[in-house]
Formats: sequence, structure tokens, C-alpha cells
Amino acid sequence: MKKMTFLILAGFILWTVPAHADMAQRSAYITANADAKPKCMDCHVDKMPKKADGAHDNNAYGLAVIAAAKAAGRTTPIAADYTTVGTIEAFAAKNASATK
Repeated sequence: MKKMTFLILAGFILWTVPAHADMAQRSAYITANADAKPKCMDCHVDKMPKKADGAHDNNAYGLAVIAAAKAAGRTTPIAADYTTVGTIEAFAAKNASATK
């Protein structure tokens, strides 16, 4: 019984670890842009990751934030990177006007 409880607990912890990374990024965006309510689709191409690899593909905004983090020498974006790129709405408006 103890072994089963341990396996369930370990599985739950491993299942929730990726969610913490997403919540950390969401929190960083909110820190940079107060009163924001970002969604997965704001930074990613699809809402849910592919089952095979568990990863989301980033859209243009997500790639810009990652590029800002890499330019600053970080592997994971922080609030300053979201501030550098700007809000999702401003980024979308800038790209929409650039394509016209």
C-alpha cells in the first residue's frame, strides 16, 4: 500500500512540474503588465501540447520573448523580457501594421 501511495504521489508531482514553469511565465508576464490576463494562445501556436512530445510551439510573440531572454543571456524569460517585447496586444498591433 505504501508503494502504491508513493507512486501516485510521485506521478502527481511529475505531472505538475511542467505546469509550474507555465505559471512562472504567466506570473512574469503579469508582473511586467499589471492587470493582464494572458492565455496559452497568446504565446503559443496551439492551446494544448502535442501528446508525443508535451511541448508547445511558440508563435511570433513567444519567439520574440525567448529571443529577448537569450539576448540578455538567460534561457528562461523573466518579467524584464516581457517588458522589452511589450504587451501581447501592442505586439499584435505592431505586426499587423507591418504586414499591411
